[in-house]
Amino acid sequence: QAKRRSWRRSGLKGSKKRKSLPPVHQEVTELSKSITKDLPEAERLSELLLASFQFSAQKLEHSLQQNEGFSPEAFRAKVHCLSEDLKSYLQKLTQDGTLKGCVEDPEGSSSGWVSSSSSLLHRFTSECQAWDQLLQRYQEGAEDICRQLEQCRSRQGQAEPQEHLQTSQAEVLSSKPNYQQILDEQGEVLSFMQLVLEELQQAVKLLQAFSLDSHHFLRGLSEQLGKR
Repeated sequence: QAKRRSWRRSGLKGSKKRKSLPPVHQEVTELSKSITKDLPEAERLSELLLASFQFSAQKLEHSLQQNEGFSPEAFRAKVHCLSEDLKSYLQKLTQDGTLKGCVEDPEGSSSGWVSSSSSLLHRFTSECQAWDQLLQRYQEGAEDICRQLEQCRSRQGQAEPQEHLQTSQAEVLSSKPNYQQILDEQGEVLSFMQLVLEELQQAVKLLQAFSLDSHHFLRGLSEQLGKR
């Protein structure tokens, strides 16, 4: 047993000990602290993203200075151009409300959009129901006309027409086109429109889900950047 303990101690001598993660650099923690809290949250996030890029560029320049042929002037010029592009892009994201959505509650900020989407879905559903009712009225009217025409044709040899259907009415009805055929053609069009409206409803639902996922992702990214 003593030999076994000795063997274990000798085996541990050459093994590497587990190293803890290095602490966060002081300069990294100062990035968010250097941004004034008087600014709106969206502008603070924009400043933090820009400062993070510039900080990363400085660290990259420091590590590349030891490489042969490295030109600090060319590197800084390229970083300056990229900083200006990033600044313009962040300004655009601030103006269109993207960054504001990252720092606000997605449920509250998107409530207006969700309400508008619900209103659109309700309108599409109402239109579908209206088309269905119109199609049903056409079908009922066509069936009624067909019945009247058949009754007129079956009584053409009789002297007296039906009491509720005068001779002039029978002549007018007999001169009309085939309403059933017209209804069948319109029925295909209405069925196609109903399919299109159903696909639009599915597309709106997918857009709504994508918007919520995007807000959650950007909010999580904002929180991670804020913690750094």
